[in-house]
Amino acid sequence: MMKYKERNQTVLIITICTMICFAPIVHFINQLCRLIFGAGFVLDTVVCYAIMAGMLLTSIKQLHYRVKTDVMVILLLFVLSYALSYSFIHNNKRFMFTEWSDFAGNPIYLLFVYSLPAYVFMRYVTDYDRMFEICHVFSEIVVLCSVGSFVLMFIRDSQPEYMSFSYNLVFPTIVSLVYYFERRRILPLIAAITGCVLIFFAGARGPLACVVFSLAAYFLISKASTKKKVFLICFVLIGTLIIMLMWQPILEALKDSVDSLGISSRTIDLLLGGDFLSDSSRSEIQEKIIEGFSLFGSGLYGDRALGDNHYAHNLIIEMIAQWGYLIGAGFLTIMCGLFIKGFRTKNTSLQLLILVLFSSTFIKLMLSGSYLAHNAGFFVLIAACVNSLETEDALPAAEYEEASKKKSKYIKAYSRYSP
Repeated sequence: MMKYKERNQTVLIITICTMICFAPIVHFINQLCRLIFGAGFVLDTVVCYAIMAGMLLTSIKQLHYRVKTDVMVILLLFVLSYALSYSFIHNNKRFMFTEWSDFAGNPIYLLFVYSLPAYVFMRYVTDYDRMFEICHVFSEIVVLCSVGSFVLMFIRDSQPEYMSFSYNLVFPTIVSLVYYFERRRILPLIAAITGCVLIFFAGARGPLACVVFSLAAYFLISKASTKKKVFLICFVLIGTLIIMLMWQPILEALKDSVDSLGISSRTIDLLLGGDFLSDSSRSEIQEKIIEGFSLFGSGLYGDRALGDNHYAHNLIIEMIAQWGYLIGAGFLTIMCGLFIKGFRTKNTSLQLLILVLFSSTFIKLMLSGSYLAHNAGFFVLIAACVNSLETEDALPAAEYEEASKKKSKYIKAYSRYSP
C-alpha cells in the first residue's frame, strides 16, 4: 500500500513538473531535430505532445475519482465563464479559439488541458519533500536544455526570442538557488549561476526581477540565524555598491566580449542606452484596458479586446478587466489570503515550493504574460496554497507524529481528571 502511494505521488509530481517545464524542453528537442533532420521535420513535436497526453491520462487515473469540492468549483467556474464569454461577448471570440489542430496555441487547450489540470493534480499531492527533490532534477534538465538551445541557436546564427527564453528559465533558476541554500550542493549552484547568466544575456528584465525577489523572500522566511542573515545582506549591499561604482566600465567590457563572440545582449544594450527601466509601452496598453473597466467585467480574455489585441501585462488589471470590480476584487482578496497562509505553512518543503512558484509565476504575471496562457505554474501555486490550509496534512511526518503525541498526552491528562 505504501509503495502504491509513493508511486501515485511520483506520477502526479512528474506530470506537474513536466507541465511547468514543457516549453524549454520541447524547444531544445525541436532545435536539435531541425539541425539533424532539416527544418521540415515535425515528428519530434508530435511525439512530445503524445507523451504529454499520456502523462495527463496516467495522472488522471491516479486520482481514482476522489473529487475535492474546490476542484469541482474551479472547473465549473472556468467552464461556465468560458462558455458565457464565448457565447455572449462577441469581441472575445477571436482570442478564445483558433483551430482544433493548433495544439500549441489554441487558448481552449492552454486553459483546459494545460493549466487547469495542473491545479487538479497539485491538489492531490501530499509528499512535498519528494516534489521539492523532483523539481530540482527537472530544473537541472531545463538549464541543460536551455544551454543546448542557446548553443544551437548560435551555431545556426540566430538569436533566442528573449521573452519566452528568459521566462522559461525563471522556475529552474529559482529552484536551483533555493535548493543550493537548503542542501549546499555544487550542481544546483552551477545550474543557478548558469540560469542567471542566460537570463541576463537573453535580455528580459522581468525574469531578473523574479530571481531578485526570490532571493529576498528566501532570506526573509529562512530559518538561518540573524547573524548569517546580516552577513548576507551586508555582502549583497557591498557587492551592489561596487557594481554601481564600476557600472560603466563593467558594461562596456561585457559589451566588447559579447560582440566579439557574435552574440547580442538586449540587457546590456538597454543598460548602456539608459532604457533598462522603460515600460516598453505597457503603460499605454494598461491605460486603455483600465478605461474599459466595468462592474461585472468583460469576460475571459476581455482585456485583449479592451487593449486592442494586447493582454494587460499585469495580473491585477487582467483579472479586474475580465471579472469586473466586484468578482475580480473578491478573487484577488482570496488569492492574497491564500498566499499569506501558504508562506506561513509549517511544512518547510511546501513553503519553499510556494516561494519558488510565487516568485516565478505571480511576480512574472505582475510584469508580463497572462494567467490564461502557458501558465500551469500559476495554477500549481494556487493549489499549493490551498493545500497549506490542510494544516495537519501539510505537516512533515515527524512534526505530525510529535503533534499527535502532544495531543494524546493532553487527552489522557483530561480523562484522568474527568468524572
